[in-house]
Amino acid sequence: MKKIKNRNYFVVIDQSAEMWTAVKFAIRRAKITKSNITTVSFIQSASEGMMLTSGAEKILDKDQVITEKLKHKEVHNFISDKLKIKAKSEIFKYNEIDEFISFLNKYSSNSTIILATSKDIGKPGPLIDKLIYEKSNSLHCPLVIINGNLDEKDIEKII
Repeated sequence: MKKIKNRNYFVVIDQSAEMWTAVKFAIRRAKITKSNITTVSFIQSASEGMMLTSGAEKILDKDQVITEKLKHKEVHNFISDKLKIKAKSEIFKYNEIDEFISFLNKYSSNSTIILATSKDIGKPGPLIDKLIYEKSNSLHCPLVIINGNLDEKDIEKII
């Protein structure tokens, strides 16, 4: 597998408030290290638990991808305003986590994935659990998990 040399921070985005904490942390790190940011999101496979034709599945998946792209655009606009760089985006199916890990491993030590814990339940979400407990042996890049309750002043202190 060919390694990619550019330093990159990967931020998983969703609909949570904690996601913005992770984005702000990534912006701060990327600014200090003159690195790139890539936003990452996941869609549920439309066929999970359903009997769908492949055509129907593609239509449902396409609708989810369109929704995800709008979410990425909102975050990219925020990143551009704060950091003046153009972020990249990647969308994966949640049930294909190994493809996501392979993608990250192309960057290896030149990348960091950033996730934030949930404010409401005070513990990691399902993606963090999966990456730590099920896939930690196959993940070759650093995983940074930050407290979802951090504000911008707290982020400044830990950088």
